Amino acid sequence: MWSRTVAALWIAAVPVAAPAQTWNSPDARSLVDRAIARRRTVQADSGLRNFRARAHGFVFFLGQLGEGFAEAPWLVKSDQLALEVYWQAPGLSKQVIIGRRDRRDLPTDIQYHRDHLGIVQNNFGDSIRFGDGDEVRDAPHPLSPNGPRLYDYLLGDSLTIELPERAVRVDQVLVRPKDFTVPGVVGTLFIDVETAEVVRFRFGFTAPAYRDHTVEDIAVVLDNGLWFGRYWLPLRQ
Repeated sequence: MWSRTVAALWIAAVPVAAPAQTWNSPDARSLVDRAIARRRTVQADSGLRNFRARAHGFVFFLGQLGEGFAEAPWLVKSDQLALEVYWQAPGLSKQVIIGRRDRRDLPTDIQYHRDHLGIVQNNFGDSIRFGDGDEVRDAPHPLSPNGPRLYDYLLGDSLTIELPERAVRVDQVLVRPKDFTVPGVVGTLFIDVETAEVVRFRFGFTAPAYRDHTVEDIAVVLDNGLWFGRYWLPLRQ
């Protein structure tokens, strides 16, 4: 049901080019400030008391062999997972693995960190971490209370999503750290202008954010879907 909803939602999107903008313009900061304030209150909304969902996904481990890594990567291990996801106001949550299929194509003893086997709720907390903090740690969220002190924001294009309930205007906001020598994120936020909630968050990390020297890059895309014309909840990640 969620997949059908997001397909219908984005097919109706109409992009609108935005005028030339500068970093940290008043319009960009105003939208970001609203998004920060909304992020602090959205899951305390008295209208959203609880929700339950089922998630399904895969985790793949690829390896390259041979001198110079000239050949394409080989599939070493893959996991197929099914989860039950629960949330209850004012911020209690849990995830239960209800099904897991483990396949090994090559000999390996690789073990995943626990947070690779679940979904992200509320577009991460104020401090983003991966691999239980072993891979990425202490990367401030650009919509955390300290975000404007640590990040620059650039207002990009807009698009309008035509829904039966209302037309949703979404603004693109590019994000970069003020200081690239400290842990941070670089990416793009897509924000519902009316509610100031995050529709999509796509990002990577600065080099100092990586704690494990064997990790070269982590790219993240969080898509949210609109439920009951009011709540942007996790849809695809």
